[in-house]
Amino acid sequence: MLLVISLCAGLVITPFAHLGYDLLPFSAFLLTLGSFLTAGLAPSEASIRPLLIGVVLAWVGLVLPFAAAILLSFAPLDPALRAGVLLSLLAPPVGSAAAIAGMLGLRPRLALLVSIALTLLTPISIPSFATVLGLGIAFDMGGLAIRLFSIIGAAGLVAFLAMRFRRHVIPVLPDQSAATGIAVVGLMIVGLATSQGIRAQWTSNALRFDVMLAAAIVFNFGLCVLAAMTFARLGWQTAGTIGLVSGNRNVTLVWAAASFGLPSLAEGYVAACVIPVLALPLIIKLCLRLPSFSRFIPQNR
Repeated sequence: MLLVISLCAGLVITPFAHLGYDLLPFSAFLLTLGSFLTAGLAPSEASIRPLLIGVVLAWVGLVLPFAAAILLSFAPLDPALRAGVLLSLLAPPVGSAAAIAGMLGLRPRLALLVSIALTLLTPISIPSFATVLGLGIAFDMGGLAIRLFSIIGAAGLVAFLAMRFRRHVIPVLPDQSAATGIAVVGLMIVGLATSQGIRAQWTSNALRFDVMLAAAIVFNFGLCVLAAMTFARLGWQTAGTIGLVSGNRNVTLVWAAASFGLPSLAEGYVAACVIPVLALPLIIKLCLRLPSFSRFIPQNR
């Protein structure tokens, strides 16, 4: 609920949007720290086999982007909009993937491993794939790589120290929910910051942005469902986690990698992609409360 409220607040109150934009670099640290701590404090999970990690990395990082590129090659899309859609799928999973997995009762450690691994590969993968797919967008990956390694390294160090000396921080970090709350603060900043771009896009062409928002929602939720169904034999928790990291991508990372110099259509689609990411936990929580929906969800083992 806080994530949706933050987005709405940024749309209505302009100073909040400016504040979120200024704090955006700090939000990346909070998202990563919250995910590390959520995974560290999560209940015991089934062992994560290297084969499973390899399959999920290939699915999220290779299969989905190239499958989308093939499908979009037959669609009469503006090249800038096509670039925006493909960039959203080239992005790694959101930095808060483990925290969101914790909110939904999935597998935070699996989500953390996948999101961190693909994020660390971003300085190589995004420009390489962008060249192969002919997106025609330049990236400042050198500077981004330094920031990424700094953020992940600093968050990992703080998380390690917090877990190592946890008895001293129990008042502020009593359980997994508190760790998830750190990532929620980071996502709220993202919601405030993104609202500035959303307002600009919606003001310039409301109908066009509404169409892009609908497409972003369909892609996000559609990929979540597709992945969950594809890997359903692995169990609800594992399949749901793979669905989570398949559909929820760190599009703000790609936006930053392009030095905020994306074409207007691509930028509009990237901004639209943030909305379903922020709304997903609330939507799934509400759906799980419906008896007609929960009957189809097997019990966790």
